[in-house]
Amino acid sequence: MKGLEFPIIGTKIKGLTKKFDLNSPEGRDAYFKAKVGLEIKKIKEYLDKNTFVAYLIGKKNSGKGTYSQIFTEIFGADKVALVSIGDVVRNTSTDWENFKKSPKFERLKKLYRGYISFEDACDALTGRTQSKLLPTEFILALLNLQLKILRVRHYL
Repeated sequence: MKGLEFPIIGTKIKGLTKKFDLNSPEGRDAYFKAKVGLEIKKIKEYLDKNTFVAYLIGKKNSGKGTYSQIFTEIFGADKVALVSIGDVVRNTSTDWENFKKSPKFERLKKLYRGYISFEDACDALTGRTQSKLLPTEFILALLNLQLKILRVRHYL
């Protein structure tokens, strides 16, 4: 975002010695206001008239969900839509029998542009393991479908 600089490291504030309770929303709010209050204000002002997409990429259990929740806590659930690809894959796989009967299944079929057949990609989803990755094109189609659903909800 133009004009917004947010340091990833080095957020120590000279002279700030207060201890914060990061286990409570109030403590986190006080912590972030003390550390990056001006940047939060700028981003909130930006979000009043604009949008942006942010991606958090990291290993399993690296804190992506935690940071996403904190971001939502700071800026408000009305300003943030969280999409976890892992959750989308797990939820679709878990509810596969119902999903296959829904209109979403037909939309997914139209969105999929993979090099293997749609049926083989579905088999990869339902028989997935931690050791074998799903086809990227199938994951992208699932993500595209989820984003279309979110966009529709946003306008309701």
